[in-house]
Amino acid sequence: MYCSWCSNPEGQLLRPRVMYREKKCLPTHHRCIDMCPNNAIHLKDGSPYLRFDRSICDRCESFDCVGACFKQALSIAGRYYAVDELMRILKRDQGFWGGEGGVTFSGGEPLLQEEFILEVLKKCRANYMHTAVETSAYVETDFLMEILERTDWLFIDLKHMDSAVHREETGVGNELILKNLEAVAIARGEKRLVIRVPIIPGFNDDAENLQATAEFVRALNLNEVNILPFHRLGRSKYEQLGLEYKFAHQAAPSKETMLATKHIFESVGLQCYIDFETPF
Repeated sequence: MYCSWCSNPEGQLLRPRVMYREKKCLPTHHRCIDMCPNNAIHLKDGSPYLRFDRSICDRCESFDCVGACFKQALSIAGRYYAVDELMRILKRDQGFWGGEGGVTFSGGEPLLQEEFILEVLKKCRANYMHTAVETSAYVETDFLMEILERTDWLFIDLKHMDSAVHREETGVGNELILKNLEAVAIARGEKRLVIRVPIIPGFNDDAENLQATAEFVRALNLNEVNILPFHRLGRSKYEQLGLEYKFAHQAAPSKETMLATKHIFESVGLQCYIDFETPF
């Protein structure tokens, strides 16, 4: 999925990417230009700052430019982990979580890395780690059932009930997501399943869609919905990647709007909480 309001655009290519913070750039000395082996970095026309040929940068394997930057204007978003390497970090930190702590796999979309996430969840369980997964559920149903079997808590996003509208802003329809929600709701047993609805102004915040969403969730015999107000915290990432951000000037929903949205879900008998007010 490629949600147009995505807060983590740096993760959409599934590989490390160079980020450029212009405000940190020293405009009198550019070692990165000389160090780039692919001639992908140049000065902007009439400006001391840089422009990048992203068609080249996004395929780079060496990132020599980042190592050459002494001002930290350049950085790498993302890195590769082996399963055992990640588990060493989790086991190292496990003693600091407390009795209610655990591991949450978020994104982007953590289920894009199928073999990796299944193996890590398996090892988390072997090490008595409580696990949670946050997903769009836009994956094969059989695979999602494997995830359900190996985790304790699922958050699944439900962005819009109309498939055509869903496709306009995410790049895909919602048929598979709705199918998977029904399958998980039936198979979850005692495991916790929370539906999350990002409230995106002009996309899914109309009363008709919210009512349809609430009724769909209730029909699944679920009882928890977490509504998340739109925010622009990812805006600087688009700038650092040289990307246009469609929602750059979109205001967040007001408190009154969020409370009215909460009331719609509560009116059908659902427990609804806003943002991170999750009742642990």
